[in-house]
Amino acid sequence: MPPALHRLHTLAAVRVVGFTLVGVATLAHLGWALEFVLDTGLSPAHSAPDDLSAPGQPYRELFRALELVAGIAFLLSCAPLARLAPVQWQARSTIAVIAVLGVVLVARSAFTLDCAGALTGACTADFSPAHHVHVATSVLLHVIYVAGPLSLLLWWEGRWRVVPVLVAAVESAALLAVVVVRLVGSGQFLGLVLRLQLLAGTAVLVTGAFYLFTVARDVRDRWQDARQ
Repeated sequence: MPPALHRLHTLAAVRVVGFTLVGVATLAHLGWALEFVLDTGLSPAHSAPDDLSAPGQPYRELFRALELVAGIAFLLSCAPLARLAPVQWQARSTIAVIAVLGVVLVARSAFTLDCAGALTGACTADFSPAHHVHVATSVLLHVIYVAGPLSLLLWWEGRWRVVPVLVAAVESAALLAVVVVRLVGSGQFLGLVLRLQLLAGTAVLVTGAFYLFTVARDVRDRWQDARQ
């Protein structure tokens, strides 16, 4: 097989693996949406998505498993994404954010809140070390949701920049709203804000997948042109 053709086939295989892993990770990361078809007993508007995996919740293990799958899939996707993305450090910074996201999701799956409503002040008992780890990963997750789209702005060009700009604005506003709700309010509508964060994060993930598909396609076209 000619070297150029071999590279084409290799790139195609890497692309399939990468997009499959990102797709699985994104769908699993959206697993909280199952609360709209399952009787969780929690309010999507006021309860944090973290409450779904708290002890005593009917579908606790399901939501923990989904978060674990998302984390592992994000971690595994980093290798093929590194092959598809440009080689400059700006693109590598985005892949690093995805890797950190994967680690954080795995940790959140392993260490859950002690009780539903803990993030809104509904729990008064002494919290376990696992609970504090989960809270720390939640803070990191807020940072990742802002850092992710900002890292894309370092290397995306043209119309592709629109989505990360919008998502970064939404995530920043949501982060500010989370702080205000927790400090000033009683936690009402915290769930709504957190779910908005998750949806915005999903939007940038989907857009990123399409962007990398375009990058890989352009490389493929250049190789084909070089062989002619």
